[in-house]
Order: sequence, then structure tokens, then C-alpha cells
Amino acid sequence: MKYTRLNLNHYRTNLLLLGLSLTVACSSNSEETDETDTPKTYGTIQLSGEETGNIGSSLQVGHIAIGRSDLTGHAKTIILTDNNTKIDEKGPIPSDLKNNFIIIGLDLGEASTSSASRSLSMNITVDGTEYKHACASPNFGSFTDCGSDYRIDFDKKEVLFSETTIINTKTDAVLTMNGTVKWD
Repeated sequence: MKYTRLNLNHYRTNLLLLGLSLTVACSSNSEETDETDTPKTYGTIQLSGEETGNIGSSLQVGHIAIGRSDLTGHAKTIILTDNNTKIDEKGPIPSDLKNNFIIIGLDLGEASTSSASRSLSMNITVDGTEYKHACASPNFGSFTDCGSDYRIDFDKKEVLFSETTIINTKTDAVLTMNGTVKWD
């Protein structure tokens, strides 16, 4: 089976649009990728909102990459994908191009020098149709505020989505995300 790489320009563009191409002095985290062949679940994200009839009501995270500034432009990022979308040195590789998801999160925490210190960019593909979402906290431009309880805790090795709101970049439909994703 031939694998096709997803173009990460959407996610990079969203991060740039959110004003997050910052020059923040952060120590470089080691670049971690999940390269095992055994499916593992890092957590489940519950979805609610008007689009769940099209995209479903949950996302099961199967692969995770931390601090991949080579892919995202910043070390304080996390990439979450489904079980069928591995992440290698060149980025996410979906084995099912018609059904997958990729979430890129940024949390600058106290190191933020911008009005937006946290953001999410999410692409869910269902039956070949893409649903692109984004948010920034505090809100930036036309993006909705992610909410005060979305955060990435790099020390505890977890991402918390609690009533996290994210907006469809084409239709303005809002999804709410709940769940915790943990890594080793």
C-alpha cells in the first residue's frame, strides 16, 4: 500500500494566522515520536456540537508527537492522530486518506509574549470530506476562544480538553471537546 503524506501547510498557516510565529526563548524539548507498530490509546476526546452527525462524537488518540518544532514551528506543541495515522520524521502518515484526524496544539504557558498563548488546529476527514477547525486563547481574529480549561501540561505529560471550543474555519460551526490525553 502506498502512503501519502498530509500537507501540514494548513496547520502551519493556522498557527501563523493565530499570531503564534513567536520568537520565544524556549529550551528545545527532545523530539519524541511514537514509532511502535502496536496500537495504543493515549486517550479519547469526546465531541459535542452540530457537526457530530457528520464527524462522530469521539476521537481515539493512537499516536502522539511532542515538541516537533521541525513540523509545527514551535517546541511547545503536540501532535495527536488516530490509530491509523503514524507520525514519523516527516510528519503524519495516514493509512486511510478518507478517514483520519490530526490535531496540533500549542501551549506557551508563562513563556507567551503574544496575546494568544494557546491554540488548536484540527483536521478531521470523514469519507473523504475534510472538516477543519481552529481556536486560540484568548481569541484572536476570527477564531473562537479555546476556553480556559484547555491546556498542555508538559511536566505531567497530558493534554486537558474541558469544554474546549473550536470553530470550523469554513462554516463557523462550533464543536466542544472534552477528555484527557496522556503520554509516557
